[in-house]
Formats: sequence, structure tokens, C-alpha cells
Amino acid sequence: MKPYYEDDFVTLYHGDCLEVLPTLEKMEAAHLVTDPPYFKVKPDAWDNQWGGASDFLNWMGQWLAVAKGLLPANASVWVFASPQMATAVETAIGKQFRVLNSCRWMKEAGWHQKADLSQARSLLSPWEAVIFAEQFADEYRDMAKALHREVFAPIGRYMQTEWERAGWKSGKLGVALGYDSALPTRWAEGSSLPSKEAYERARSLLNRDGNEYLRREYEDLRREYEDLRREYEDLRRPFTVTKRSLATDTFHFPPVMGYQEKHPCEKPLALMEHIITISTRPGDTVIDPFAGSGTTLAAAKYTGRRAIGVELDERYCEIAARRLSQDVLDIEGLTA
Repeated sequence: MKPYYEDDFVTLYHGDCLEVLPTLEKMEAAHLVTDPPYFKVKPDAWDNQWGGASDFLNWMGQWLAVAKGLLPANASVWVFASPQMATAVETAIGKQFRVLNSCRWMKEAGWHQKADLSQARSLLSPWEAVIFAEQFADEYRDMAKALHREVFAPIGRYMQTEWERAGWKSGKLGVALGYDSALPTRWAEGSSLPSKEAYERARSLLNRDGNEYLRREYEDLRREYEDLRREYEDLRRPFTVTKRSLATDTFHFPPVMGYQEKHPCEKPLALMEHIITISTRPGDTVIDPFAGSGTTLAAAKYTGRRAIGVELDERYCEIAARRLSQDVLDIEGLTA
């Protein structure tokens, strides 16, 4: 299928995501970040095309299943939802992915500030839901567990060779060191990493009669560990929060103010950049099956990621294309 818009970092398709997504191939480093229709929140036809909530949720399950097939085992998934449908949407997502957080984007401005309180029959909801989930497969769990042990084991195995050469059993060594008797076994198998303090304490114990066990310096062993750890980190789902003020599941970003050609569901660029930055790596690909006016695609591009978007309304494809073509960035070196 020919893209509607394409540059070095973004590819945008015009069409139905259920038709476009199956034409794409599975990607090694891709994540799903999208804002689908909410179901009867907006008066537009695209938000009222289903006969009822069950039809809407069946449709959600269809495109989520297709998107799942494009994502690698360590993918992040973000899906927006209305307060009214948040629980049901989270359940639909949970059938395809493992839900991690049900986040809330809090809005100081919005319809709740204009609502006629005399007509209200329930509390107002000044927020929208953002469901955060992860791709999950048994092979990923097994691979991660095996690699975790491979990463942690070298120091422990070296220590095991030395304590056995010195005539110690793992259980007695653990007690003598003042730890749990099973801890040295966990070191040896790679389920736990010995600290420098534990290593030096074991060295002093084994060499108390003038022996020379554990002659290798801890720092040398750690360097080997760091090389393996990087491989392990590449396998794990990326997630990095550096600011405590942004580390919670409640997001405070002002909504987009009205302007000509604004999409009725447009999300703040800063919010999308935050979501993408904390849960993807530079060079990764962000997939948005409901691209709208291109905010998610732009956020991916600005943060050194790649993006693939699909949008059903050609009018918004054109708006997104103009937006993205005016912001072509030279971010070579930021991408992996």
C-alpha cells in the first residue's frame, strides 16, 4: 500500500486500520500508542458508528488483535479511553496484553467547567483514561529469565568455584557471612547478584588462614556483568522515568486550545512526548492506528523515534502531512 505521507522518520497511511495494519510486517522494536474513538463522546459519525457498547468493544478487540501481531515481545502499549468506557476498554486490552496501569490525564479546562450543574445526575469527570500495558508472551518470559541468570551468574559461579576449592559448602558459607544460608546458591545460579560488600566479606573469610582465594577484583567481574547486562536491558521492555514529578499514573498536561483545523480529540504534544519518552527507546517505532492530525507521529519524530500512522479521514491525513512536512528534523545520531 502506498503511503499518504512519508519522510525519513514517519510513514502515514490513509485508510481503515483493520485494512492497513495487516499489510505491515512484524517489527523488532515497535510500540503501540494511540487514541481511538471513545464511543458516543463526540457527535461525529466516526464516534457513533456502532449499534451499542458491545459492538464497539468487539471492534476494539479486532484492531487490538491485529496490532498485537505487529509488536515484539517487549512492546509497550498505550490506549486512551473515555471515563465512561475506561473499565470496559481496559478489559478488552487485558485480553490481548498485560495491563500495567490505568492512568488519568487530568484537565483543568474542559466541558466539566461549562456543564450545567443543575442538570447533573452524576459527578463530573475532569479526566481521560490512558491504559498502559505490555506485550507478553511465554517465549519472552523464558528468554528474559534465562538471560537474567546468564547476566547475574558469572560473579556467583566464580565465587562458587573458589568457596568449593576452599572446602566450603554454600549453606554454611551463607550463615558464616551473616546472610541467608541459601543466598550463595542464588549467587551461583544467577538469580541474585553479589554486592561488593558481600564479595569482600567472602574474600576475608576464605583467606583468614593466609590463603589467596577470590583473587580477581570485584570491579573486573562487574565489567563482565555490565556487558551482559546491556544485552539483557535491550531485551526488556523499555521504561525510564527520570523526574519524580512525572513518575505517577496521573498526568497533568493542559489540553490543546482551539485553533483552525484542530482535531476534536487532539492530545497535547507534551503529553504524547512524555508517554513515548518513558516507554520507548530512541530509534524505536511507534504505531498509531488512529493518527488524527498527527500529534503522536510528531511526538515520536521530535523524540528521535520512528512512527507509522493510519488515519481514516483524508482531511486529517492532509493536516498531518502538512504538519509533519513543515517539521522535518535532522535528528541523525539520535536514532539507534
